[in-house]
Amino acid sequence: MTTEVPHRLHLGCGLTAPEGWLNVDGSLQVVLARRPWLKRLLVFTGILPPKQAAIPWRPSVVRLDLTRPLPYPTGSFSAVYSSHLLEHLYHDQALALLKECHRVLRPGSVCRVVVPDLEALVGDYSKAKAAGDVNAASMLMESMLMHDKGPRRGLLGHFYRITAFHQHKWMYDAASLMQMFTDAGFRSVRQASCMESAIAGVVEVENPERILAGQGIVVEGVKET
Repeated sequence: MTTEVPHRLHLGCGLTAPEGWLNVDGSLQVVLARRPWLKRLLVFTGILPPKQAAIPWRPSVVRLDLTRPLPYPTGSFSAVYSSHLLEHLYHDQALALLKECHRVLRPGSVCRVVVPDLEALVGDYSKAKAAGDVNAASMLMESMLMHDKGPRRGLLGHFYRITAFHQHKWMYDAASLMQMFTDAGFRSVRQASCMESAIAGVVEVENPERILAGQGIVVEGVKET
């Protein structure tokens, strides 16, 4: 008996891994979700904090290095979705991933991406600065998550320093993200609203808290027929 592979691809799914989507993430937690004994060992040895070990990752999530080409045939999917993923990649890596999204989509299908809104973050900084807040710059740096405020300690901290995946590497406003979609080969590129999409079932993966009140911007593009 064969299991049908879902035709909607969810990249950087985190804990949002609904059925009907091929849910993909690069986190080490994906490995640990399939190996509870290893998770217990890492907690026992002090490498993995108990709080992180308690995070309920689903074993069905597929672990992939998204800095590499997607291991799927051309035209495999009817939709690609990602939220708060691209900013964790360097600009050139993000563009390469969008090109891969374009490749694995079927003609006429949609890619939808959510990222933190650089314009909103800078706007908050400007307002705080104008109001005389001496902490305006620090708040901007913390909100951009480009670097930790201090070095992480322990073996897990060493792992984070090596991978640096939890840090943001490139930020976008709506115009720059739309241009990246165009550079990746997409057409009919547009900025979209929360939950308003050409992708059927987008409500299954989209979190309004990561979009509304300046938390994120949404861009969709279509692979031409």
